[in-house]
Amino acid sequence: MNRPTLYDDDILEWSEDQAAALRRLAQTRHDLSNELDWEHVAEEIEDVGRSEFATVQSLTRQILIHLIKALSVSDRQLILMWRKEALAFRGDILDRASPSMPRRIDMDMLWRRAMEQAEADLAVYGQTVATLLPKTCPVAIRDILAEGFDFIAAVETVRKQIEQK
Repeated sequence: MNRPTLYDDDILEWSEDQAAALRRLAQTRHDLSNELDWEHVAEEIEDVGRSEFATVQSLTRQILIHLIKALSVSDRQLILMWRKEALAFRGDILDRASPSMPRRIDMDMLWRRAMEQAEADLAVYGQTVATLLPKTCPVAIRDILAEGFDFIAAVETVRKQIEQK
């Protein structure tokens, strides 16, 4: 089999397509072996894509947590540390994200979860999340994935949006 597959290009779609194909085979091809647990094999293959997607979401949430903290604290050293970590998370996203993932990511949900985590992280140091932060995510996943993403510039862009309100 020398033809290209989605496996290399989009693991999430590949896993969903393969699982659906296995389920169709199990339902329509009664001559196939009963030795295989077709449904659970399909679920395991689906889980490969789900796991990669969950990882991309988690890394994206980590970037948003750092963005929120950078908007909330004025310490330049901390902001530079969060920038360094956010860029590492972004690199990991770029290594794992497949083309179908960005359109499936709910940035507003990730933003809400990031707000909760940032609040907890800052509380340890007696600090709080900045007031007036937007309720919806001010950054699009395409911005994070874009060539030349600049964490500090993203912080400043969101800060200006807040100030204009």
